[in-house]
Amino acid sequence: MGRWSTLLLDDASLSEMPRLPVADVLRHADLVTEQKPHPKALYERWEDQQWSAQAIELGPDREDFERRLPTDARKLVEEAIATFIIGEYTGLDLLAPILTGAPDEEGHLYLGTQVADETRHTRLMLRLGEELLGLDPDPQRMLVQAWNMVTPPHRDLSRLETEVIRDLQEHPSDYRRWLRAVALFHLITEGVLALVGQRAIINALYDIPLLSGVKAGFTAMCRDESRHVSYGLHALRQGVAEGYGDDIRDIVEQAGPIALRIGEGGGTAEGPRGLSLHDLSIASLHRQLRQVGIERSFGDHVVGLATKNAPAGTPAHTTEDNGTERNTHS
Repeated sequence: MGRWSTLLLDDASLSEMPRLPVADVLRHADLVTEQKPHPKALYERWEDQQWSAQAIELGPDREDFERRLPTDARKLVEEAIATFIIGEYTGLDLLAPILTGAPDEEGHLYLGTQVADETRHTRLMLRLGEELLGLDPDPQRMLVQAWNMVTPPHRDLSRLETEVIRDLQEHPSDYRRWLRAVALFHLITEGVLALVGQRAIINALYDIPLLSGVKAGFTAMCRDESRHVSYGLHALRQGVAEGYGDDIRDIVEQAGPIALRIGEGGGTAEGPRGLSLHDLSIASLHRQLRQVGIERSFGDHVVGLATKNAPAGTPAHTTEDNGTERNTHS
């Protein structure tokens, strides 16, 4: 495995990933983002952290999924794969205007690596959809099937992403619109939803000696996500410092409650103390906002909007960011 490190995942090969200590995987992205790496450093990390979606062996996983996986774990995996089929393809489909609108050369270079990552993630999800879930092998038909499997809040967020990206596409040099797109795509979709979802799958499967290919793929995606979120937080920190904080707050106010509603009813998929996906999403939202320089009271406001619009019977959540970080090794 090589020398031990607090960032053990940084240097792991694809074959080593299923055996990594789960706590190290769950806290990895938070350790990376806390370092506040600049785009050039993120580019260099990308060059050192390549992996192949085609190289993951899924034959044994198919046997595990069909014959050995417990019913509750199977349902979790099915839902996660369907969600990530839509999420990763949407990321690939909508990232180009963010790349084109990058305000500086280093950011433009880094974002080119993220396009490559989203392509690789999409290919892996299409493989999982076909080879594990038995969805249609044609990508277009599979996307329709997956769209019909995701929840209404997922669809709402996808529609908002399309609106925000279309607005940027029509005004490609507008820095304010670019920051709004980055806030939605990197802070909310990736920093809150994708990262929490990937961690949930990794943690849920950790004690089950099955699905090594799925574990490797989601762990590799989690490592990639640490770079994506780090870049978004870097760009948004600059935006806040330059006076665009209200524009960033506005899009978070729109998208944050939708993202938090996605976590409702998510059970206790992550965390040694059985924290729900909703609690973990709240903690992640607070963490991202803190890192870009937006006050915690605004995060509380966004959480309050999600609670206000929650279906009847949904419990209120008052999870503290620091306490959740402690409980989830974040």
